[in-house]
Amino acid sequence: MNFIYNKIIKKIKPYIPGKQKNNFIKLNTNENPFSPSPKILNSILIKLNNNISLYPDYNLKKLKYIISKKYFIKKNQIFIGNGSDEVLAHIFFSILKNNFYTIFPDITYNFYLTYTKLYNIKYKILPLKKNFNIDINNYIKNKNSINNIILTNPNAPTGILLSLDKIEYIIKNNINSIIIIDEAYIDFGGESSIFLINKYSNLIIVKTFSKSRLLAGLRIGYVIANKKIIKILENIKNSFNSYPVNYISFISAIESIKDEKYFNIIRNKIIKNKLFLIKKLKKMNFKILKSNSNFIFVKHIKYKAFFLNKILKKKNILVRHFSYYKINNFLRISIGKKKDCKYLINTLNKLILKYD
Repeated sequence: MNFIYNKIIKKIKPYIPGKQKNNFIKLNTNENPFSPSPKILNSILIKLNNNISLYPDYNLKKLKYIISKKYFIKKNQIFIGNGSDEVLAHIFFSILKNNFYTIFPDITYNFYLTYTKLYNIKYKILPLKKNFNIDINNYIKNKNSINNIILTNPNAPTGILLSLDKIEYIIKNNINSIIIIDEAYIDFGGESSIFLINKYSNLIIVKTFSKSRLLAGLRIGYVIANKKIIKILENIKNSFNSYPVNYISFISAIESIKDEKYFNIIRNKIIKNKLFLIKKLKKMNFKILKSNSNFIFVKHIKYKAFFLNKILKKKNILVRHFSYYKINNFLRISIGKKKDCKYLINTLNKLILKYD
């Protein structure tokens, strides 16, 4: 049988997530290695029995209220979906599918390229500098032209932060363009752009509960933007799936924000483990980019990343290797628990001693 399908689908190269394997030390997908707050689990047990047979609140009012109080914004400035990937898909489809180009760096979250091709959006890819920093001048060259812009901050997979003043400079010089800042990793060492929301109506901020909030398995992401943009996203959601966030995810997200003490404890552990890992790797002749994320981007002065990745996998350690030519000699290493970091260091030490 010959199927009739959209020709665009045939051309799409889908995003490939990091591998999920049991009995491996997983340092490849930037998940948080720690357990969520005990208050989340307690709340689920208390509230679940009476509500699981009913549909969740499609408007997620209580979660929006909690988020609005945290960031001093209004509830009608918040859109919530099934992970940041879904809310990004809605943004690309409903906001960026226009007559303008969408521009983003050549080294960034690869889903942006996937979405532009899926939704047949015109795009331009701009190169990072040799030091992997974003060249902000590339984003303000043609003040009379309109280009939608999407940036991950801190960037992935490099982990490099773009300062708030540089972000505002880009926004100011693209006031008629949509500017999207994906803040998946901002809690690990950067200043959020949220406080620019009421100043610039063209700014969209995407956030997630997957990284610093320890809820990757529950898939919760959200958008903060002006109310007109949020209304468009709500209309798209309700034309597709009115209940993208299940009740367990809803409860967990609320408790995650409420338990700020636990959030800070875990975040500080990640940062501490990152500094420990960086110190040890530098002694083994690894070059490491400055990271404001829960991962590091590293390169050994002698051994190729492909080789190290292959050997580590044999030792049941998963890290992330990218084939793109500019970064194919780098490994992205997620920050694990202290024991995971120590095991990685010991394994690398043995490998280097063996092959030196």
